[in-house]
Amino acid sequence: MAFLTVQERSYACEALIFDKDGTLLDFMELWGRWADEMLRQTEEKLTAAGGQWTGSAERAFGIVRAPDGRIADYDRSGPLALATAEEMTGVLAWQLYGAGIPWHQSVDAVRGFAASAEETMERERPVRPLPGLVAKLEQARAAGMRIAAATSDTTESALRHLRWAGLDGWFDSVQGRDRVLEGKPAPDLVHEACRRLGVEPAQAIVIGDGGADMEMARRAGAALAIGIAPNGGPRGHLSAADYVVGGYDELEIAAGK
Repeated sequence: MAFLTVQERSYACEALIFDKDGTLLDFMELWGRWADEMLRQTEEKLTAAGGQWTGSAERAFGIVRAPDGRIADYDRSGPLALATAEEMTGVLAWQLYGAGIPWHQSVDAVRGFAASAEETMERERPVRPLPGLVAKLEQARAAGMRIAAATSDTTESALRHLRWAGLDGWFDSVQGRDRVLEGKPAPDLVHEACRRLGVEPAQAIVIGDGGADMEMARRAGAALAIGIAPNGGPRGHLSAADYVVGGYDELEIAAGK
């Protein structure tokens, strides 16, 4: 049996289940770049149609913009942080529809924006593992823990991003929203991860950067829900967590004696 220690308390567990974006990978490095591309193309389409944002771009995406218009930060409880690709398509297509573009053309346009943004990301591969992550994965593996990733992204996209970051070899299972009936905060992703790992939810610890991750862990009956707020980020959205840490250096993993 392996043990994870956080804030001087140790918990026995057999598996770790990680969220991906903001937990394994720096969120802004990856999705900030994607959102900048989506924002630029959506605004160009709105302008061409003689329209403007209904509300604001900041509310539509759940972002904070810098003076130069680029994305500087994001709302940890907003669409960019939590929405699936399909949900984000609906959010932006609704904006175009509000500018007078027929719905089917709006959806088609947003899908085109996403394809273009994906091509940019494929070229640039803007991924960076969070500090201390690899050392923690090494500890988990040495302790005999099973390791999974559970994300609102698609499984294919998640595997690609982990490969770009050189992390794909660490995971016994990776599952995205497409592999379950309901995404976060429903418990399905944890249940699916545990099924594939061969462990019970009560033997697994969930680590994530979003409130939906913490709620998912609780609904699934996980042993523990640990929230991570990298770089001194906000913590209010992690109120459902058992513990909140600022980085992986606050966790220790070792095999039991």
